[in-house]
Amino acid sequence: MTDRPNDPLRDFEAGGAAARLAGLLREPTCLVGVGHILRRDDGFGPWVAGAVRGGLSGTNVRVIDAEDVPENFAPVIARDDCRNVVFIDAVTAEGPPGSVVFGPLADFGEAESFSTHRLALSLSGKFLEAAGKRVFLLGAVPADLGFGAGLTDAVARTAASLRDLILRSAAPPSD
Repeated sequence: MTDRPNDPLRDFEAGGAAARLAGLLREPTCLVGVGHILRRDDGFGPWVAGAVRGGLSGTNVRVIDAEDVPENFAPVIARDDCRNVVFIDAVTAEGPPGSVVFGPLADFGEAESFSTHRLALSLSGKFLEAAGKRVFLLGAVPADLGFGAGLTDAVARTAASLRDLILRSAAPPSD
């Protein structure tokens, strides 16, 4: 890998998380965008979901824009034939705005600050795990959660990079 100091996915890729996400996307997976598009970087999840939806037809990946109510979609996802569920959301975590976090949702625990939709994701995750799904969180550290439309520059760069990674990684269904 070349040195890419301004690449928002550099650490994500160097730590192996990008490869783990790519592996999930080769299996039946449901990507769930979570967030509110009128709260700046909180719209990260819906932006990514919308950006990949058209490019994933013909793959094993289903996309849902759950907006700020992921719990409303949990029963539908639980009945779906996907093996994995990846919630995409703005996440309060260590690192500068645009930093990426990824891992099993349960590993983020009940920490008050891991997601801007903590309670809804926690309950939805437990429900989906009880239905036999493997549940993950893919997040970006926000710069601004105030009212307003559009992502900040740092989060927009991360969202675009993740869009590209997801589109490259998704595999068509096997026969």
